[in-house]
Amino acid sequence: MTNQYSLPQVFNEAAFPEVVFVPPAEFKYVRASLQTPGKHVTVAGPSGTGKTTLIRRILRDLEIAEADFHWMNGRQYAGIESGLAVLAQSLGCATNFNEITELLNTVKYVIIDDFHFLHPAARKEVAENLKLWHEKNVRFVIIGIASSADELLQVDPELGIRNDPYSFKKQNPEFINKLLSLGAEALNIEFSGGLMDEIVKACNGVPSIAHVIARICCISKDIEGTQASLVVLNLNLRDLRDEVLRIFHGKYRDKVVALAKGKRQARAVHNTYFDIVNYIIKSEASEIPQENLYHAIVGNIEDAKERAKKATSFYNCMNNFSEVIDQQGLADTILYNKGSKSVSIEDPSFRFYLSLLDVDEIKSRINLRGGEYPYDVAVSFAGDARATVEQFVVALKARGLSVFYDFDQQAQLWGKDVRVKLSEVYAEEALYMVVFLSDSYPARDWTDFELQVGKAAAAKRTEEYLLPLRIDNVNVVGIKSTIGYLDLNQVGIEAAADILAEKVARN
Repeated sequence: MTNQYSLPQVFNEAAFPEVVFVPPAEFKYVRASLQTPGKHVTVAGPSGTGKTTLIRRILRDLEIAEADFHWMNGRQYAGIESGLAVLAQSLGCATNFNEITELLNTVKYVIIDDFHFLHPAARKEVAENLKLWHEKNVRFVIIGIASSADELLQVDPELGIRNDPYSFKKQNPEFINKLLSLGAEALNIEFSGGLMDEIVKACNGVPSIAHVIARICCISKDIEGTQASLVVLNLNLRDLRDEVLRIFHGKYRDKVVALAKGKRQARAVHNTYFDIVNYIIKSEASEIPQENLYHAIVGNIEDAKERAKKATSFYNCMNNFSEVIDQQGLADTILYNKGSKSVSIEDPSFRFYLSLLDVDEIKSRINLRGGEYPYDVAVSFAGDARATVEQFVVALKARGLSVFYDFDQQAQLWGKDVRVKLSEVYAEEALYMVVFLSDSYPARDWTDFELQVGKAAAAKRTEEYLLPLRIDNVNVVGIKSTIGYLDLNQVGIEAAADILAEKVARN
């Protein structure tokens, strides 16, 4: 063979595919758009599908020198809330529209890769100014996931005629076959028919996954570069599972563990976050309706009372699922759509990772809750203390605790006998009951009712249940003066929330 290649030159998911580049179906159309004066170009699609590779290859084919384009990555500016400030920092100039525009006019293309990593406010400001920049002959190429690209048209519907949008999907089997064949030819190897079919099926149309699997196959057979004579690789991918997983662990494993723990990596309420993640892992689907999750996690529980507790926990978790996803940096990977009530895997590489993952490995990395209460805390208070209580509830939620607070449960309480429902919550569904001791607490009928239920529940518990939190210097009949309490005026809301979160974690 005339050309000699090293393995990383041929199969490398983290580098430009010099040897195995295969033009996708969109190639000629994106190329034509870049050659058309006055057009912005948007390339959207899941991670690993070759969006960035496509743009770099076209720039090279069009012989666009590096001095003629300004390339920036949204990951570097994720914390900046102004789009103009993002561009100013990237260009090294003042945050001034005219000065920024003058500098942008010195290049043919302004390319923002990983656009979805920018702060939503920054993306919005960039989108709002695209029409103006179009009029000033500044051309943008925006690369990101589909949801961020959709935002552009939502901000300015007229942008459509000034912007050519391209949506990248997964590639077809012929594309992956061609990629693997080019690599095999360069290395003077041959993937056996069965192995080739396995790789094509496993990568599910994602070129970066094909690179990973092909590279691991070669390493397992000590192939570091072009072979002197033809080598046939006859392997079973099941035997390489651990090595393939290792490549993705660094990117995904800790985030999956955190997702299974729940908000702020606190205990998962009733283990339900883990149950949700467990179902997603075991499912082969990329779109999972909430009703399927509910049926698998809640619907099969025979005992009506236990099923009701689990249902409460399930809906609490789903209401917070988007926030948990954002906290763990998975917003470009997995999406909970509250409108369609479904969970969708936006990143095919993540779906591939989950398909290989052993759920017991995730289970071993979290402490599953052994308790039986869907709420960590229920709060009891007089109405004039609501403003203080709301601040405390927000602080508890920020620490990952599940709180029964009446304003959060209006849909659940509407039309029901409130006394019956509150009796169930305070007696059976909360790990702790926090009683806000204010001047008006002893005088209200509702608070007296709640306290009586709480006292009855406390009598049945083997550990403490009633947790007095003093707002005013008041004694309440039924709460012994010897019971330890916190004075909110002394410790403050944040410190009190920290103490309660620690108490819950130790239970």
